[in-house]
Amino acid sequence: MRDLFDELPPAHEAVSTAARKPTGTLMQRRFAGMSTRELVLLVAGIAMFIWGAWVTRNIAASPDSRQEFVQLQLQGIIGEYLQAQSRSSADETTAARETAVFMAALDETVASLSKSGKVVLVHEAIVGGNVPDVTQSVKAAVYAKVPRPTPAQAMQGMGSGVRPKGSAANAARVESEMQAFMAANGGGQGGGAR
Repeated sequence: MRDLFDELPPAHEAVSTAARKPTGTLMQRRFAGMSTRELVLLVAGIAMFIWGAWVTRNIAASPDSRQEFVQLQLQGIIGEYLQAQSRSSADETTAARETAVFMAALDETVASLSKSGKVVLVHEAIVGGNVPDVTQSVKAAVYAKVPRPTPAQAMQGMGSGVRPKGSAANAARVESEMQAFMAANGGGQGGGAR
């Protein structure tokens, strides 16, 4: 008869074979009920969240990224120039050339405001709020580049003897040429084809 205890391996061999036998696919270490892989993913997710919050805060707080809204009475500036041009003693060709130069200078001045980080809103588009008005500074910058039209009455007062021909007709012509220029150039805001 055989004794069951005779067939058992020695104690040190039993422990080493039990340690070598896989209990599943892999032995998994656990911390707080999560595997190593889950812990690594959790830490990476937390790190990405903190990094994203830091980047967002720095971008939003950057003074370069903030845009300042300003309003401009563009229609008033153009209307004032057209009235002065219609009252001037300039002939049609000169008036058209001066108007084109004025519009180019106005377009350049407004574009420089945009490039400096300002969002230019047309005055008529403002419903409420406290938006700074840059009309006077734009007007001063444009008239620094382009001279104002000289009224015909002032020239007559100087004794030049120049008398405008059909002042009302000249005004209507200059206005229609200005509207055609604005339509051809995207409203004078650089939005048209160049």
